[in-house]
Order: sequence, then structure tokens, then C-alpha cells
Amino acid sequence: MLVIFRRHLKNCEHFSDGRKWRRCRCPIHVEGSVGHESVRQALNLTSWEAAQQWVRDKEAGGTLHTPASVTLEEAVEKFFEDAPGRKLKPATIKKYRVVLIQLRVYANQRGVSLLKHVSVDFVRGFRTSWADGAISGAKKLERLRAFFRWCILSKWMSENPAAGVHSPVVEIVPTLPFEPKEVAAVLVHAKDPRWHALILLLRWSGLRIGDAMKLTGDDLNGDRLFVRTEKTGVRVYVPLPQNVAQELAALPLYAGYFFWNRAGESKIETATGNARRALRKIFEEASVKNGHPHRFRDTFAVELLKSGVPIETVSRLLGHSDIRITQRSYSPWVQSLQKILEDAVRRTWPKPTLQRVK
Repeated sequence: MLVIFRRHLKNCEHFSDGRKWRRCRCPIHVEGSVGHESVRQALNLTSWEAAQQWVRDKEAGGTLHTPASVTLEEAVEKFFEDAPGRKLKPATIKKYRVVLIQLRVYANQRGVSLLKHVSVDFVRGFRTSWADGAISGAKKLERLRAFFRWCILSKWMSENPAAGVHSPVVEIVPTLPFEPKEVAAVLVHAKDPRWHALILLLRWSGLRIGDAMKLTGDDLNGDRLFVRTEKTGVRVYVPLPQNVAQELAALPLYAGYFFWNRAGESKIETATGNARRALRKIFEEASVKNGHPHRFRDTFAVELLKSGVPIETVSRLLGHSDIRITQRSYSPWVQSLQKILEDAVRRTWPKPTLQRVK
């Protein structure tokens, strides 16, 4: 049996409290035996949780002679070295970088350096430290699970410590599209022709603003706008109202782009941020509450659903990877779903019996 204890430093205010005092950052030692082997040594740890995990690992293995372990720092570095080979998009890598840098900082603060010392309780504590909302927190936890799955495939871990951590409860708020009068008010206050055209484009194409910023003159063919290529290789086009297509075509291009001014090596994230700020000001001037570019996408989807367009078609136009995403966001607006529910209820009614009239 192995027992861990703190060996207090001379300048520790709990020096006189002895080895039973745990709530300080003094180094942790271990003593006892595993099998027939006695041990009394420093663990080079300050985290009590990490030390307990160390003991569990050693007692489970039955020996103190184990191979060197990969550090959390090394695992994170190797993960990013492998990212290009896995064809991860730069935006995806950026999101992983945010959560994994936070993970390293949290681990350093708690004296956890080895990957195998990252436990379920450790990840729960890490989750609690986040200031993110429920949706952002759930996304970060998904990336954390993916990182540890990658570590398991690399033979550095046997279990995923994030798998036992519940995601934050996300309350699904019904999508709120713009009212026609709100769209009209926003267009009146969009004095710059480029922002006026962008608003029309977002409303009638269903594009995310980041994707709209990447559009080039080659993507517009008459009134047909190329929006994406599906994994099957099929190109997806969205028809635009004639006035929208004409206004878009009339814009002077920035090195081939409608909205992305690439002068000075401007990044797409910077251009998107500038567009968001411009639209935010327009929303304020038009007195449109909770104005956000994504609501134009919601308006596009909801108007299609209210017109009876099948949700499978809407999902494909929006570019959702799974129809369940569309159902979760827009189910209150699906007329076809309501009709199916009503028909299902009617089928349970008893059929009237015919009576012969004498």
C-alpha cells in the first residue's frame, strides 16, 4: 500500500501542521510498498489529485518500474504537428488551440505535467473554470474529448478522461427570424452600397457572413450563386432575386472579391469582423433589437419552411452536415412536420361504419 504526504518547505505557513495538512503547494512524497518492493520517494508533484492518480496507476500495475510517460505539453505539441496531415481546417485548428492552451495553463497551475495524470475529476475542475456560456462550453468539451481520443489512438492513454464529464445543459431557444419590416428598416439605413448588397445577399442566400465574405465574382452566374461543394462533389447553387443579383454584380471587386478587401494582406477574420461591426451600427440606427447577421440566415430558412419546403431541402441549402441540426434549430417552423403529426393522430380515429338504409 502506498501513502502520499506533503513535505512542507521551511517557508510554508503550515510547516508546523505536519504531513497531514494537504491544502498547500508544497511537494508531495510517497511511501509504502507495491508487491515486495518498498518505496519512499519524492513524486515531483504538488497536485494532491495528480499524486492520488499516480498511486492508483502504480498499485494497479503492481510495480514501480514503468516506462517514461508523455507529458501533456508534448501531447499538445504533437497533436498540432499532426493536424495538417489530418486535413483540419485552419479555423478548426484555431478552436483547438484555444481550449488546449487553457488546458496547459490549468494543468501548470495545479502541478500536473504528465498526460496520464489527467483524470475525470481534473477535467471536471477544468470545465468549472470556464467562463463560457453553455453552448460554447459544450463545444469546448467536444474538442477536449476529441483530443484525448487522439491521445488514446497514440497509445498514450487507456481511457478518455473527458468522456465521463457531462456537457453543460444547453437550452434550445427557438430561432427568431427578422420581420419583413425589420429587414426593410435595416436596408433603409444601409447607406453604403456594399453593406446594402451584403444584407440582401445574407437574406436571400442563407449564407453565414464568414462565407459571404469569401465570395468572388466567379461565384455569381446571372442570378445563380454558387455557395458550396458537397462532400459528394455536387456543386450547390442558390437562385437570387433579380434585383439582388444585379446589385451584387454592380459592386466593384476587391481583387476578385465582393466584400473582402485584401489590401495589406487582410485576413478573412478581420474582414468578417469589420462587416459585423458595420452591420451592428446599421441595426442600432434602424432600432432593430437583437440584430445579428446570423438572423438573416434564420429568416431565409424559416421563410422556406413556412412555404412548405421539405426540411431535407432546407438542410441541404444551409449546408448542415446532419439534418438533425436543422430539425433542432427550426422544428417549430416546419409545416410539413406539423401535417405529419396531424395525419398520424387522424389515423388513430375509429373509422365510421356504414349502415344500410331500409
